[in-house]
Amino acid sequence: MNSADDKLNHGPEKAPQNGIPDLSDLMNKGNMAPEQTEALDLSSLMSEIRRVPSQGAPTSLNHTPSKEPAPAAPARAPEHVEPRRPAAMASGRPVQNRPAQRPNNNTRRRLKDPKLEARRRLVSIILATTIVLVLAAIGTGIFFAISHFTSKSKDTSNASNTTTTATSASQTSSVTQETESTTTEETTPAPTPTPAATPFPAGGPALTGYTVVIDPGHQAQANKEPEVMSSSMGGSKDRSAQGFIGTVTGKDESEINLETALLMKEYLESLGCEVFLTRETNDVDISNKERAEFAVEHDPDLFIRLYCNAANDSKASGCEVIVPSSGKYAQQLPAWGEKLGKTIETKTGSAFVGCKASGNYTGLNWASSVPSFMIRMGYLTNSDDEAKLQDADQQFKMCQAIADFVSTMEKH
Repeated sequence: MNSADDKLNHGPEKAPQNGIPDLSDLMNKGNMAPEQTEALDLSSLMSEIRRVPSQGAPTSLNHTPSKEPAPAAPARAPEHVEPRRPAAMASGRPVQNRPAQRPNNNTRRRLKDPKLEARRRLVSIILATTIVLVLAAIGTGIFFAISHFTSKSKDTSNASNTTTTATSASQTSSVTQETESTTTEETTPAPTPTPAATPFPAGGPALTGYTVVIDPGHQAQANKEPEVMSSSMGGSKDRSAQGFIGTVTGKDESEINLETALLMKEYLESLGCEVFLTRETNDVDISNKERAEFAVEHDPDLFIRLYCNAANDSKASGCEVIVPSSGKYAQQLPAWGEKLGKTIETKTGSAFVGCKASGNYTGLNWASSVPSFMIRMGYLTNSDDEAKLQDADQQFKMCQAIADFVSTMEKH
């Protein structure tokens, strides 16, 4: 232990320096007593340094630390404490980024979810594509199977047709033609064929030098557009009205009128008469005014309009003649009409029900400058009249009656 003289030489006892001995006492050898200086040498200093612990209570070279507690430090006012800076920043060294914190299990699940969703979508797309391809393959297989069986049946049918006789082949051809014509009539009315030359009986009036215009009334399709009825009177009517239909056969009036007109033209021409028709087919669109103007252009000796009749009473029958109530021949036409009706009655046996003048018919009003006659040959609402109107013999008798009447008219 150190003596009281040592304390006086060394001065007041210093606080320990965190376990490191105060070497200043060792270095100040000039202030030491001769016996202390002699005792201190370098080897003992090094031994003392080696014995100093890295951690623990501070020690001194020549004395043991005092066991008395250190006096309590006087209380100080709180001072502003600056926030601690990292040692690297305090030393001016650049701060290195710390490694990212390893994700926990929840974070890993959240990171894996997008990948899982992408895989699910990919699987869904592959599954849907596979289903579509399978359905397409099935549909293709069905299509080829049907095509195969169809072609097979066609080959069988063709083989059987080849083995049939020539008569069967011609019958099949005729049936096919009838089917095609029926389809054509449903879409567009087929033109009425011109009948072959008929060997008319000998006799009949000589009609050389006469000109006659024949108008088969109506057409396959009516035209509802309005048309002025005459140049002198007001009012309008349809360009071409719908004709009547046979109650028994259901045949359209326009067809019956055209059949009779074609036969009449052929017969009159065989007698030397020049004949013009306003139409030679049902598939036309000619208004009543245009038909009258056609007749006037040819300046005929007679303008004959062929029509059928109809009534609410199925017993009504017979033939009727109508003439225009105005025009160049307004005075003579009623008498000429009566004569024409009686000639028809004589030849055909159909009752003549009278002649009347009227201004209600556009086709007569616009042709009042020539002798114009509308013949209503019979009633389609009467079964007997309907049968006569479609009978070839009765039609020819009507033609003979017209020829006889033409021969009584003056030539222009």
